[in-house]
Amino acid sequence: MTIRAHLYDAHGKDRDVDLASESIGDVDDRRLLWIDLDDRDPGDLKRLKDTLDLEERIIAQLGSDGRRARLLRFPDRIVITLGAIDQREDTLSRVELDVIVGRNLIVTVHDGRLSALEDFKAQLRDEQGLGVLAAGAFLAALVDAVLTGYFREIDQIERSVEALDQIALRRHESDEFLPTVVTLRRQVALIRRALVPNRDALTPISRPDFEVHEDLVTAWPGTLERLERAIDAIEKARELLVGSFDIYLGRAAQRSNDVMKTLTLISAIALPGIVTAGIMGMNFQLRFFDKPSNFWIVIGAMVVLAAVVLLFARWRRWI
Repeated sequence: MTIRAHLYDAHGKDRDVDLASESIGDVDDRRLLWIDLDDRDPGDLKRLKDTLDLEERIIAQLGSDGRRARLLRFPDRIVITLGAIDQREDTLSRVELDVIVGRNLIVTVHDGRLSALEDFKAQLRDEQGLGVLAAGAFLAALVDAVLTGYFREIDQIERSVEALDQIALRRHESDEFLPTVVTLRRQVALIRRALVPNRDALTPISRPDFEVHEDLVTAWPGTLERLERAIDAIEKARELLVGSFDIYLGRAAQRSNDVMKTLTLISAIALPGIVTAGIMGMNFQLRFFDKPSNFWIVIGAMVVLAAVVLLFARWRRWI
């Protein structure tokens, strides 16, 4: 079964409930019911519709493909669609999370396991008295858990960028740098595309016209601030990645300069010997060539000239 329901009861002990046997009408201001669907099966959505008497528009929103972050308003409930991120088969993916907020009622709908919700449930496992919590406040806590997932992935990207800086500063060029940069760039783009549209879903809560729903959701100032901090963090991570690539390009240019400097120095050292050999190889007769021992004088002159060039380069601090 993909439908799970948990009742936070300030009158007694929190417990899992069966929607078939539990009456939704028994939920009061000291009881908060959380229904979670980890699949968008049409049968489960219909069962949810019949149990909660949901509007067709809500069911259409929950079951449609390509949902975007948005907020739907109804007289006695609101529906928020958020973009979350999660690791799916070792790949970072965007996961759509729909949240229905009613009086003393929270419904979450998503595809498969969502780490942010699992962590949130673990945090609440030993908490007592959550039944007195308003559904709007519970929604704010859910949103914070989703944003925490973003911060966790952003922190991991920043750690990877720090490791990239070490690779970029290595003496020898590494084949793993560019593939890692491309992977991180895709992750940053994915996180940004999933995170930024959440403004469309959360900003309306703080507008004056939303006061008619204050009995359901009250604007929580920290939520929008935390969203903006997450957006700033991913922008900073992208800048760090660009900076790491600049370090890599600078180090590659330095390695190229070192190679060219070495080749130039070798050419400069060999040039006097090459010139001397060319002159001595010219086709004319001199008494100097009559003595075979003069060969070693020429070789010695070549060595001395090469040493002079090397010492001069050292004196000028070229090497």
